[in-house]
Amino acid sequence: MSLVSRKWRSFKRRHRLLRRTTVSPTTLVWWGSFENGGGATIGDLHAVENLSAELFRAGHDHDVLSHPTLGIAGHRQISDLFDMRREIETLAFVCGPIVQADQLADLLDVHRNARKIAVGVSVISRHQDMAARFDAVLARDGLPRQSFDLAISRSRPCAVPPPGKRLKAGLCFRGEQRDYGKGMTEWVRAEGLLSQLAEAFGLETEPIDTVLRSGNEAAKIERQFETVDLILTTRLHGSLYGLSKGKPVIAIDQIRGTGKVKPILDRVGWPLAYSIEEANESSLAGQMRRIIAEWPVEAVANSQATILDLSSKARADAVALIAQSW
Repeated sequence: MSLVSRKWRSFKRRHRLLRRTTVSPTTLVWWGSFENGGGATIGDLHAVENLSAELFRAGHDHDVLSHPTLGIAGHRQISDLFDMRREIETLAFVCGPIVQADQLADLLDVHRNARKIAVGVSVISRHQDMAARFDAVLARDGLPRQSFDLAISRSRPCAVPPPGKRLKAGLCFRGEQRDYGKGMTEWVRAEGLLSQLAEAFGLETEPIDTVLRSGNEAAKIERQFETVDLILTTRLHGSLYGLSKGKPVIAIDQIRGTGKVKPILDRVGWPLAYSIEEANESSLAGQMRRIIAEWPVEAVANSQATILDLSSKARADAVALIAQSW
């Protein structure tokens, strides 16, 4: 789409004369609220659903908006997010990075009189101006005061594979990541290192795509995490879901100087997270040999406990923020 076309579409969104759809005064949006599902992932979905459940438990009515293409049961299905009347009092954006995206910018413009908050999000330095458009932000990374990701609310015990079993690795890759700027993502090298690691140890592999779409619904993605023995990933939620399902994880943060993967895994005490600068064939192979020699049951359990504790506190803080009057 040309720049002129984009600007014209944004103008029509912001200055539409008639808006017919009425929603709750407190409304939760996420990347899955936008056109064609916005590239939302299972982590985004579970983050908004976990927060919604906490809000209902606390007695706070609200709507969760989703695009019909995702078919999310229990959500308010709205195909045109810009048809909402300007009666929202609190607009909460849940999970994912805050980036300079036309749809998000236009939504904030339309509801300029609403109290706008973001929770469980990543704040990226080159998108600080976008983050500044929110009245309050609880960020999982990118700000001095850090909250946590909201996607994980339960865990499964770590099980040791039976002796002699050919191990199966879930390959959960992010691919190119433009949010951090041109030349900041070494995704080809990161994915190559993890794929070579699986091949070198004769692992069976299963690609795990966390992006929601028809035929790749949340239940299917969760089953994939549950049926593999370990996870090799460049994704934050690939790491957190792997650990929550009781699987050892080897993760590479593919952003130069680190993005969110390694800092967040460091916070939960998971030792097998590498920056792209420190990752190499030798160190990864050494870690794989140690995993196979002694399955890291205790380390997984310890990180699970920390994830659940931090996530619970982050949801409580988000509920308190949303419930505040202003």
